[in-house]
Amino acid sequence: MGICDLIPGISGGTIAFITGIYAKLISSIKGFSPTLLYNLILYPFNKNNQLKQNIKSLNLPFLITLFLGIITALLIGSNLIKFLLDNYFIYTIAFFIGLIIASSKILFSHIKNHNLANIILGLIGFLIGLSFMILIPVNITPTPFYIFFCGFVAISAMFLPGISGSFILLILGTYEFMINALHDLTNNFKTISMFILGAILGAFTISRIISFLFRKDKCKTIYVLLGLVIGALSIPIKQIIQTQQSNPSNPILIAIYFILGIIFILLITHYQKKFIS
Repeated sequence: MGICDLIPGISGGTIAFITGIYAKLISSIKGFSPTLLYNLILYPFNKNNQLKQNIKSLNLPFLITLFLGIITALLIGSNLIKFLLDNYFIYTIAFFIGLIIASSKILFSHIKNHNLANIILGLIGFLIGLSFMILIPVNITPTPFYIFFCGFVAISAMFLPGISGSFILLILGTYEFMINALHDLTNNFKTISMFILGAILGAFTISRIISFLFRKDKCKTIYVLLGLVIGALSIPIKQIIQTQQSNPSNPILIAIYFILGIIFILLITHYQKKFIS
């Protein structure tokens, strides 16, 4: 999950789904609730408190092991991603675009109802995603509050198979910044801390919002998300066009890396079906 969270286009939630831990992960995260905090505060004064039961529902051994693995992968993998972005920017982004387009198929496969209302919502999501290219500045000053916000939003990928947290950071203009921060952890401790705080609060909040929206109307929710993903592809495409103008790369190689990204996701999908069956 940690390696995939580094790559725009592959969702950590998808890997959780493939490996069969998705439901366990959602259940464990939802165990962090206001009730837990309340019982934790009142524990010294309330002999009948349910704190032990609340902590048991968190499944802490599972969560600690999982997140240690994710953090290890992030720290190791960030060096490789930084090298690729610094030396092969266009080819790397083209590969990412292939990943994202193919990953959209995973989202689409979860939609059972393709009525007109859902399609219209998908088009609205597409237009919103497309607007990000105009609304989000090319050069963003990553303030602590903005980094906190990025962590809050990007964590949603953990709960949405098919949506990549790294792609969300790419949309928000902080992907390379966070990769560089992970590469030099000592000098970016404040940045990483703000991102983690945002991610923790986001996990508590977004897991409940997504659960509610999925219960309300899963098809409509996924259609909007799918539209957002496809529309927001305009941002990495724009980056390739701008970089190509100033520092041209081989168009054939760009196409090859794009196709490799699609093939990579198709292989993952193939093994996902094999694993589940």
